[in-house]
Amino acid sequence: MRKTLLAISFAIATSTAASAESWSVGAATGPFIFGTFAERTVTINTETGTATAKSRLSAATRAGAMGDVQLDFNDRWAARLEATWTQAPLRLKSSGGSQGVTIDAGHVNVTTFVAPLILHINPHGAFRFEIEGGPAYALYNVHRRAGAGISSPLFEGTRGRLGGAAGVGVAWWWTPRFAAEWRAQDIVTSSPFRETDIIPSGQGVHIPKPQNGHTTVGIRYRF
Repeated sequence: MRKTLLAISFAIATSTAASAESWSVGAATGPFIFGTFAERTVTINTETGTATAKSRLSAATRAGAMGDVQLDFNDRWAARLEATWTQAPLRLKSSGGSQGVTIDAGHVNVTTFVAPLILHINPHGAFRFEIEGGPAYALYNVHRRAGAGISSPLFEGTRGRLGGAAGVGVAWWWTPRFAAEWRAQDIVTSSPFRETDIIPSGQGVHIPKPQNGHTTVGIRYRF
Protein backbone atom coordinates (compact mmCIF):
# COMPACT_ATOMS: atom_id res chain seq x y z
CA MET A 1 0.00 0.00 0.00
CA ARG A 2 2.88 2.37 0.69
CA LYS A 3 4.17 1.69 -2.83
CA THR A 4 0.68 2.39 -4.20
CA LEU A 5 0.50 5.78 -2.47
CA LEU A 6 3.98 6.69 -3.68
CA ALA A 7 3.13 5.63 -7.23
CA ILE A 8 -0.03 7.77 -7.25
CA SER A 9 1.89 10.73 -5.86
CA PHE A 10 4.65 10.28 -8.46
CA ALA A 11 2.12 9.99 -11.28
CA ILE A 12 0.44 13.22 -10.23
CA ALA A 13 3.73 15.07 -9.84
CA THR A 14 5.17 13.95 -13.21
CA SER A 15 2.09 14.10 -15.41
CA THR A 16 2.78 15.99 -18.63
CA ALA A 17 -0.70 15.74 -20.09
CA ALA A 18 -2.25 18.26 -17.74
CA SER A 19 -2.36 21.96 -18.39
CA ALA A 20 -1.44 24.48 -15.70
CA GLU A 21 -5.10 25.11 -14.83
CA SER A 22 -5.63 21.39 -14.02
CA TRP A 23 -3.69 21.68 -10.77
CA SER A 24 -5.15 22.94 -7.49
CA VAL A 25 -4.29 22.93 -3.79
CA GLY A 26 -6.59 22.92 -0.81
CA ALA A 27 -6.44 23.60 2.92
CA ALA A 28 -9.17 22.83 5.45
CA THR A 29 -9.96 22.08 9.07
CA GLY A 30 -12.77 20.46 11.01
CA PRO A 31 -13.70 17.89 13.69
CA PHE A 32 -11.98 14.49 13.51
CA ILE A 33 -14.13 11.81 15.18
CA PHE A 34 -12.37 8.61 16.22
CA GLY A 35 -13.82 5.12 16.14
CA THR A 36 -13.19 2.35 18.69
CA PHE A 37 -9.59 1.10 18.88
CA ALA A 38 -10.17 -1.82 21.27
CA GLU A 39 -12.93 -3.41 23.38
CA ARG A 40 -12.67 -5.58 26.47
CA THR A 41 -15.48 -7.54 28.11
CA VAL A 42 -15.18 -8.78 31.71
CA THR A 43 -17.62 -10.99 33.60
CA ILE A 44 -18.00 -10.02 37.27
CA ASN A 45 -19.38 -12.42 39.89
CA THR A 46 -21.80 -10.85 42.36
CA GLU A 47 -23.91 -12.09 45.26
CA THR A 48 -26.95 -12.38 43.04
CA GLY A 49 -25.26 -13.79 39.93
CA THR A 50 -22.98 -12.32 37.29
CA ALA A 51 -22.66 -8.99 35.54
CA THR A 52 -20.81 -7.94 32.41
CA ALA A 53 -18.62 -4.85 32.23
CA LYS A 54 -17.35 -3.55 28.91
CA SER A 55 -14.61 -0.99 28.29
CA ARG A 56 -13.77 0.73 25.02
CA LEU A 57 -10.54 2.46 24.08
CA SER A 58 -10.91 5.39 21.70
CA ALA A 59 -9.89 9.05 21.42
CA ALA A 60 -11.71 12.32 21.97
CA THR A 61 -13.02 14.37 19.07
CA ARG A 62 -10.56 17.08 18.08
CA ALA A 63 -10.00 19.44 15.15
CA GLY A 64 -7.86 18.10 12.34
CA ALA A 65 -5.94 20.14 9.76
CA MET A 66 -5.87 18.92 6.16
CA GLY A 67 -3.90 19.87 3.05
CA ASP A 68 -4.01 18.38 -0.43
CA VAL A 69 -2.85 18.62 -4.02
CA GLN A 70 -5.30 17.75 -6.82
CA LEU A 71 -4.96 17.04 -10.54
CA ASP A 72 -8.03 17.21 -12.80
CA PHE A 73 -7.80 14.74 -15.69
CA ASN A 74 -10.89 16.20 -17.34
CA ASP A 75 -14.14 17.93 -16.33
CA ARG A 76 -15.43 14.96 -14.34
CA TRP A 77 -12.45 12.97 -13.05
CA ALA A 78 -9.59 13.98 -10.77
CA ALA A 79 -7.02 12.47 -8.40
CA ARG A 80 -5.99 13.93 -5.08
CA LEU A 81 -3.22 13.32 -2.56
CA GLU A 82 -4.18 14.61 0.89
CA ALA A 83 -2.80 14.53 4.41
CA THR A 84 -4.57 15.11 7.73
CA TRP A 85 -2.96 15.87 11.11
CA THR A 86 -4.79 15.40 14.42
CA GLN A 87 -3.85 15.17 18.11
CA ALA A 88 -6.37 13.86 20.63
CA PRO A 89 -6.50 12.48 24.19
CA LEU A 90 -6.94 8.72 24.46
CA ARG A 91 -10.04 7.73 26.43
CA LEU A 92 -10.85 4.44 28.15
CA LYS A 93 -14.63 4.33 28.63
CA SER A 94 -15.96 1.72 31.02
CA SER A 95 -19.64 0.87 31.45
CA GLY A 96 -21.73 -1.65 33.32
CA GLY A 97 -25.49 -1.31 33.34
CA SER A 98 -26.33 2.38 33.62
CA GLN A 99 -23.01 3.29 35.25
CA GLY A 100 -19.93 4.46 33.36
CA VAL A 101 -16.59 6.16 33.79
CA THR A 102 -14.05 7.74 31.43
CA ILE A 103 -10.32 7.48 32.19
CA ASP A 104 -7.55 9.54 30.59
CA ALA A 105 -5.10 7.04 29.03
CA GLY A 106 -2.64 9.41 27.28
CA HIS A 107 -2.86 10.95 23.83
CA VAL A 108 -2.39 9.98 20.18
CA ASN A 109 -1.04 11.92 17.20
CA VAL A 110 -2.52 10.72 13.92
CA THR A 111 -1.24 11.52 10.43
CA THR A 112 -3.48 10.13 7.69
CA PHE A 113 -2.65 9.98 3.98
CA VAL A 114 -5.46 9.40 1.48
CA ALA A 115 -5.18 9.11 -2.33
CA PRO A 116 -8.78 9.22 -3.61
CA LEU A 117 -10.17 9.20 -7.12
CA ILE A 118 -12.78 11.95 -7.47
CA LEU A 119 -15.92 12.14 -9.59
CA HIS A 120 -17.36 15.63 -10.13
CA ILE A 121 -21.16 15.37 -10.46
CA ASN A 122 -21.79 18.78 -12.05
CA PRO A 123 -18.39 20.15 -13.13
CA HIS A 124 -19.63 23.41 -14.63
CA GLY A 125 -21.90 24.81 -11.90
CA ALA A 126 -21.05 27.44 -9.33
CA PHE A 127 -21.79 24.78 -6.68
CA ARG A 128 -20.02 21.56 -7.68
CA PHE A 129 -20.72 18.26 -5.94
CA GLU A 130 -18.28 15.35 -5.80
CA ILE A 131 -17.85 11.82 -4.48
CA GLU A 132 -14.47 10.25 -3.73
CA GLY A 133 -12.84 7.04 -2.65
CA GLY A 134 -9.39 5.47 -2.44
CA PRO A 135 -6.67 3.91 -0.30
CA ALA A 136 -5.63 5.34 3.08
CA TYR A 137 -2.60 4.97 5.32
CA ALA A 138 -2.58 6.20 8.94
CA LEU A 139 0.37 6.71 11.28
CA TYR A 140 -0.75 6.42 14.92
CA ASN A 141 1.80 7.90 17.35
CA VAL A 142 0.77 6.88 20.89
CA HIS A 143 1.92 8.53 24.13
CA ARG A 144 0.62 6.60 27.11
CA ARG A 145 -0.04 7.96 30.58
CA ALA A 146 1.22 5.84 33.47
CA GLY A 147 -1.42 4.68 35.96
CA ALA A 148 -4.32 5.24 33.57
CA GLY A 149 -6.33 2.37 35.01
CA ILE A 150 -5.36 -0.14 32.31
CA SER A 151 -4.30 -3.65 33.35
CA SER A 152 -1.32 -3.63 30.99
CA PRO A 153 0.28 -0.33 29.89
CA LEU A 154 -0.37 0.64 26.28
CA PHE A 155 2.53 0.58 23.87
CA GLU A 156 4.29 3.87 23.26
CA GLY A 157 5.49 4.63 19.75
CA THR A 158 4.25 4.76 16.17
CA ARG A 159 2.40 2.13 14.16
CA GLY A 160 1.26 2.46 10.56
CA ARG A 161 -2.07 1.02 9.47
CA LEU A 162 -3.61 0.50 6.02
CA GLY A 163 -7.21 1.11 5.07
CA GLY A 164 -9.53 2.97 2.77
CA ALA A 165 -11.55 6.17 2.65
CA ALA A 166 -14.73 7.41 0.98
CA GLY A 167 -16.51 10.72 1.11
CA VAL A 168 -18.64 13.42 -0.44
CA GLY A 169 -18.16 17.14 -0.86
CA VAL A 170 -19.35 20.36 -2.40
CA ALA A 171 -17.34 23.36 -3.63
CA TRP A 172 -18.56 26.89 -4.30
CA TRP A 173 -16.42 28.50 -7.00
CA TRP A 174 -16.89 32.23 -6.54
CA THR A 175 -14.07 32.97 -9.03
CA PRO A 176 -12.36 30.76 -11.67
CA ARG A 177 -9.43 30.25 -9.27
CA PHE A 178 -10.89 30.26 -5.75
CA ALA A 179 -13.49 28.04 -4.11
CA ALA A 180 -14.87 27.35 -0.64
CA GLU A 181 -15.24 23.64 0.12
CA TRP A 182 -17.15 21.39 2.52
CA ARG A 183 -16.25 17.69 2.74
CA ALA A 184 -17.23 14.68 4.85
CA GLN A 185 -14.94 11.66 4.80
CA ASP A 186 -15.14 8.19 6.34
CA ILE A 187 -11.72 6.59 6.98
CA VAL A 188 -11.41 2.93 8.03
CA THR A 189 -8.03 1.43 8.98
CA SER A 190 -6.79 -1.37 11.17
CA SER A 191 -6.52 -0.49 14.86
CA PRO A 192 -3.11 0.69 16.10
CA PHE A 193 -3.48 -1.61 19.13
CA ARG A 194 -3.14 -5.36 19.57
CA GLU A 195 -4.94 -7.62 22.02
CA THR A 196 -1.80 -7.99 24.16
CA ASP A 197 -1.54 -4.21 24.44
CA ILE A 198 -4.68 -4.26 26.59
CA ILE A 199 -3.93 -7.35 28.71
CA PRO A 200 -1.01 -9.79 28.34
CA SER A 201 -3.22 -12.82 27.56
CA GLY A 202 -5.54 -10.95 25.21
CA GLN A 203 -8.49 -12.83 26.71
CA GLY A 204 -11.83 -11.08 26.36
CA VAL A 205 -10.35 -8.40 24.08
CA HIS A 206 -11.75 -7.51 20.65
CA ILE A 207 -9.81 -5.31 18.22
CA PRO A 208 -12.19 -3.74 15.67
CA LYS A 209 -11.29 -1.60 12.70
CA PRO A 210 -11.84 2.01 13.84
CA GLN A 211 -14.15 4.00 11.60
CA ASN A 212 -12.87 7.56 11.82
CA GLY A 213 -14.88 10.47 10.43
CA HIS A 214 -13.57 13.85 9.32
CA THR A 215 -15.76 16.81 8.32
CA THR A 216 -13.93 19.87 7.02
CA VAL A 217 -14.47 23.39 5.72
CA GLY A 218 -11.71 25.03 3.69
CA ILE A 219 -10.60 26.78 0.53
CA ARG A 220 -9.18 25.66 -2.82
CA TYR A 221 -6.89 27.56 -5.18
CA ARG A 222 -6.49 26.57 -8.83
CA PHE A 223 -3.23 27.48 -10.56
